[in-house]
Amino acid sequence: IVEAFKDNFREVIGASVDLLFCNEQEAKAFTEKEDLMEAREALKQEAKRFVITQGKNGAMIYDGDTFIDIEPYEVNAVDTNGAGDMFAGAFLYGVTNGLGFANSGKLASLAGSKIVSQYGPRLKWHEVQELLHELK
Repeated sequence: IVEAFKDNFREVIGASVDLLFCNEQEAKAFTEKEDLMEAREALKQEAKRFVITQGKNGAMIYDGDTFIDIEPYEVNAVDTNGAGDMFAGAFLYGVTNGLGFANSGKLASLAGSKIVSQYGPRLKWHEVQELLHELK
C-alpha cells in the first residue's frame, strides 16, 4: 500500500508526525531506500519518533534521540494476522502508562509473540494480565 500511495501518505502526514509505526518493507518503500539502516535514518526527517517492526527479528524504535533494538521472543508462529496491530496497541499502552520506549517495546514484542502463537488476532483478558505480569 505504501508503494502505491506514497505521495498520498506524505500529503496526509504533512511535515512530520509525532510517532510513526511501520514494518520494515513500509519503511523502505516510504523512504525509497533498499537498506534498512538508510531507511531508518531517512525516517528521522519524516517523524519525531518511530517504530519499525521486523517480524521474527524484533523491532527498532527511535525515541527522538537514540535507537533502541527490541529483541524478539521466539515462538512457533501459526498465524501472523493482527501481529502489527497488537504490537502497536501494546506499545501505545506502555507509553501512555509511563513505561518508556524501551519497556513499551519489550511489552509490545511479548504481546506480538503471544498473538502469532495462536489462531486469531485477540488475546483473552487473563492473557493480557499475564503479559503485564511477565513484564514486571
